[in-house]
Amino acid sequence: MKQTFFVAGGDSRQAAAAELLHARGYAAAVFGLERGAHLTPETAARMGSADVVLLPLPAADGGFLNAPAMEKKLPMETLWPLLQPRQKIFGGMLSEELLRSAAEYGLRPIDYFKREEFVLRNAYITAEGALELTMGRLPRTIRGTPCLVIGYGRIGKFLARLLCALGAEVTVAARQGKDVVQAQLDGCRGCSLAQLAHILPRCGVVYNTVPHLILDRALLERMDRRCLCIDLASKPGGVDRAAARELGLSTEWALSLPGKLAPASAGEAILETVFQILKEQEVPA
Repeated sequence: MKQTFFVAGGDSRQAAAAELLHARGYAAAVFGLERGAHLTPETAARMGSADVVLLPLPAADGGFLNAPAMEKKLPMETLWPLLQPRQKIFGGMLSEELLRSAAEYGLRPIDYFKREEFVLRNAYITAEGALELTMGRLPRTIRGTPCLVIGYGRIGKFLARLLCALGAEVTVAARQGKDVVQAQLDGCRGCSLAQLAHILPRCGVVYNTVPHLILDRALLERMDRRCLCIDLASKPGGVDRAAARELGLSTEWALSLPGKLAPASAGEAILETVFQILKEQEVPA
């Protein structure tokens, strides 16, 4: 018999995951995705009886279930007692505090955000989303445009490859020498972060993937005012946004691109990771 699912909270990624479960023939109840949703005894019973509970990414927001559509927030301390230790519980970006509070009820949620297969899928979706943003904002084609990618982690690698495939002139700036060499071997120009001041003036698009301040006022002043700057880094970001505004630069802090631009693919990435974990635990899915 197939596992039963309960999809709780989240955004369009969770909705997409639920739709995919239904398409694959799974029984999947949904809660917290629609405006005005509230926890009823019937919903609580369905949540506690499901084999698998799928929490969103991130699972919680300030101690409450991450469910933007809900008008009345649901505390995680209210949710945990409704679940059972036998259930498989999955969520994204589970904090230590959240895991400790779940453990008090005998629960052991699994953080799919820490799985490499999810991180890779999410990084690719982010990179493709960055291209979509670029195409919507750039007054010319990507082909032939001088593009700078700062950082050569997962997102940086996928993004640089996509830009190269579209014919952009791609330069990668990285802190470590091995990443500079890898970028060069991948067909890009490579430079160190110390060389940014010399590279920035000729760039048409700059992408930052490093989650700490890289593009300060001094470096932003080196950029052409027509340059598009897209910050893909998680909080606190890597661009001095106040300085960018004062300088009249076109910047965008593109947080959570997968959920905003490709929710179906983002939901599928979550679900495929969950299925992989269930398979490894030898739980039929």
